[in-house]
Amino acid sequence: MIRLNNVTKIYETQGIKTNALNGISLEIEDGEMIAVMGPSGSGKSTLLNIIGCMDTLTSGKYEYNECEVSALKQGQLNAFRKKHVSFVFQNFALMKDYTVYENVELPLLPRNISKKERKKIVNEKLELMGISELAKKFPTQISGGQQQRCAIARALVAENDIILADEPTGALDSKTGDDIMEIFKQVNKMGKTVIIITHDQKVAEKCNRIIKIEDGKIKINAK
Repeated sequence: MIRLNNVTKIYETQGIKTNALNGISLEIEDGEMIAVMGPSGSGKSTLLNIIGCMDTLTSGKYEYNECEVSALKQGQLNAFRKKHVSFVFQNFALMKDYTVYENVELPLLPRNISKKERKKIVNEKLELMGISELAKKFPTQISGGQQQRCAIARALVAENDIILADEPTGALDSKTGDDIMEIFKQVNKMGKTVIIITHDQKVAEKCNRIIKIEDGKIKINAK
């Protein structure tokens, strides 16, 4: 379970302080599929970055199961993120000079996994995403929907518990976006905790719960 207790995040630039999160308390059960909504500047991306250990909180407590994440030092945070969290982005964040196969393989390279085992894992995920035939293609040679499938396959190869997706359908047409959301539902059924930032109410309604944030505070937390 993800537990946030009275979490605040304050950014300071040239002496000006900005409260990005203002006393957020939230629990997300293992295996939930959550949508986070809110206007630009509401704090939703900051929330995602704190859960994903890409940023640290200013005060409060962040716990994941028995681990007090907010008490970890930077090296420990990096290790936590590597072990538990995978990201999917709106712009796919694929390496343009790498093939689809090589992009999906990337998270496995720092790990002590043989080339044969890496090949097995990558091919399984490509097949799961329905893009096995694109393995040798480069990102510029495939559609946006196919690129997002590649990005999701890359997120899955590490077998992490938490999938964080920042506007994963934002660069896609509505039909392709619907297809990607069906894939996220499939991923969620695999037992993954899926947290999706979105501006799209239709996308949010496909999740188990919708959390709406305004001015760094939770306004709505409903199933």
